[in-house]
Amino acid sequence: MKQISTLFSCLISAMLAAAAAAQPAGGGAAGAGSGAMGELIKTVKAEPTIKEVQTAALRFYKLEPARILGMAKNARLKGLVPDITVNFTNTLGNNFQNTKDGLFPVLPGTDANPNPNNYKERQETTNDEVSWNITGRWDLSRLVFSSEALDAKSLITLEENLIREVTTLYFSRRRMLAGIFLSEGGSDEDMFYTLTRLDEMTATLDAFTGGMFAKRAWDWEKALLGGK
Repeated sequence: MKQISTLFSCLISAMLAAAAAAQPAGGGAAGAGSGAMGELIKTVKAEPTIKEVQTAALRFYKLEPARILGMAKNARLKGLVPDITVNFTNTLGNNFQNTKDGLFPVLPGTDANPNPNNYKERQETTNDEVSWNITGRWDLSRLVFSSEALDAKSLITLEENLIREVTTLYFSRRRMLAGIFLSEGGSDEDMFYTLTRLDEMTATLDAFTGGMFAKRAWDWEKALLGGK
């Protein structure tokens, strides 16, 4: 079974041979784009640019500058929207007043108007009431100063941290990729750790970009082992 470093050396040699065969004969200016450096540049050009990675990361985390500025503007315009209060009151009331005559405490009742309790007078009133109350309140001071607008602009710090993290990781991975293509070889252990670290950086950038980076990133397993 071949060792990892040997397989990788064979892979780089095969790539260089294919690149040399594809070059026209007598090309004096081909030096800059030939050899291991030429294959490295070709591989790097096929991957997403740093601008594409940054844009994809900001879009995935919804931290685009235009979105943040829009949120801050909308927070200030909130002062034009009133705070509306609606009250509804429904009151039902019945009053009864019964009066008896002191001189004639017992009054006869009639069949048409029976009065079993001998009331001289009985009054019944109803005072039902339904009321609506709608109140609108504007806080125009929020057009000048809004704490919510400051909260929205504080997202700029998160945006800057994300850009810094993605950029640092992107170029660290590129330097590691250059070391793989331009190195003169090494132990199997060193090569294994290098490829594992490369996979770690690729997976992290892929997570930062919502799955965009790995689709175009160089895959050493596919190049070395012919995997899909």
